[in-house]
Amino acid sequence: MSFICTISLLTTMTTANAAKVGLGFDQGFGVAGQFNNINLFVGNNGVSGDYLLKQGSVDKNIPLNYYLGGGLFYKWHNDDEFGVRVPLGLTIPFAQKFDAFAQLSPNLGYKDEKDELRFSLSAAIGIRYAF
Repeated sequence: MSFICTISLLTTMTTANAAKVGLGFDQGFGVAGQFNNINLFVGNNGVSGDYLLKQGSVDKNIPLNYYLGGGLFYKWHNDDEFGVRVPLGLTIPFAQKFDAFAQLSPNLGYKDEKDELRFSLSAAIGIRYAF
């Protein structure tokens, strides 16, 4: 039932607003999506969701854009870990309706099995297609 609700929500968001979907590496290899100001990633090592607080162009003459956001992540690879992150990324359009993205994210995560709070830095890269 939850799978049907998720597909329904994504379909509604896609038809109402511009959406981007593609592949990348963030929480392992997986599917990347952007719906307005929300970035989502589902990979073989975990999931993440970010709200983009600030977006803009680096320069009028260069087709390079930046974004800054805040979000959550959950990793199930090795030890379960969940926490908050602050993604800072760049996007560059390279063909009609295609863009590439790269980001760095400082993370503050909690590992339940080890009862440990830790800081880490993660990176992501991928390609998306705009509908």
